[in-house]
Amino acid sequence: MIRLLGAELNRLFSRRITVLMLVGVILAVGAFQIFVNSQIQPPSAAEIAEAQSQLDENRKIQEQYVKECQAQSGPDEECGTVEAGELSDYLYQMPFVDTVNLSLNLSIYLVALGTFMVAGSYIGAEYASGSISNWLTFIPQRGKVFFSKLVTIAVFGAAVSLVGAAIALVVPLALAAAYDVKTEQVADLVGMGARGILVAVALGVLGFCIGLVSRHTAAAVGVLLGYLFVMFVRRGLLAEIEWAQRLHPWTPEGNIGAIVEKKYTYEVMVRTMTSDDGGYDFIAKTISRAHGLTFWGVVLLVVIAGALLIFRRRDVS
Repeated sequence: MIRLLGAELNRLFSRRITVLMLVGVILAVGAFQIFVNSQIQPPSAAEIAEAQSQLDENRKIQEQYVKECQAQSGPDEECGTVEAGELSDYLYQMPFVDTVNLSLNLSIYLVALGTFMVAGSYIGAEYASGSISNWLTFIPQRGKVFFSKLVTIAVFGAAVSLVGAAIALVVPLALAAAYDVKTEQVADLVGMGARGILVAVALGVLGFCIGLVSRHTAAAVGVLLGYLFVMFVRRGLLAEIEWAQRLHPWTPEGNIGAIVEKKYTYEVMVRTMTSDDGGYDFIAKTISRAHGLTFWGVVLLVVIAGALLIFRRRDVS
């Protein structure tokens, strides 16, 4: 089995789409660190001077307003006080935790979608070229072939996700150390990156099974694009409809969010009755991490079992 896994990994990394996906992820996550640097880097002297100028201007405007108000109405308490804020209010920077969270989210979801595409293409191309038939000629044990390919995709997704998360986390930490910026919740951010590995593995397995059942790379891509369209309609055009809001606990992206962020919060619009007439209010609800893990565990178990059954019984030619 070890030799078979080695052969499958060699075949996977020899494919052009795999290399392009790896390069694309590294470039995208790496390029995003330019934005991370702009958020972590302390404000320059010019930015501080501009913020001070804005603060002074606002103070002058409010002082003028108070003077005019006092001249017209008299008592000081009716005119308020000058509240232009502090200099820090004019030098907004995204907190370190939020910056790294954004960087990790980009890495996690980009790697997951890329792994889905690579996995669907990996098995779909073997059916299209007929190489799967030749492979089964050398290794006629379909169960072993199926799981070797499945494990290969899982290992690939985990490895790429680990690399992406490392870039998304290590670079901000290095920048924070260079700029002497305080870091917070580093352990939680590391945990988030680790949970992102589960997402990449899950979508990779899902893409592999869809490609195997459909026998075409285009089918896996079509399923992904079709679901993204449905998600857009549900979360956009149908966002204000109560039944669409209640679907969140049973959606793939809602449960992925619960895994990555430890919980996923959404709102449901409910009708409220008052003494005059009925109205509507929004109630916040949460999808727990346990719910997300259970949801995806069941989905993957069903999908893998179905794909294995089809692969064992269906003619591959």
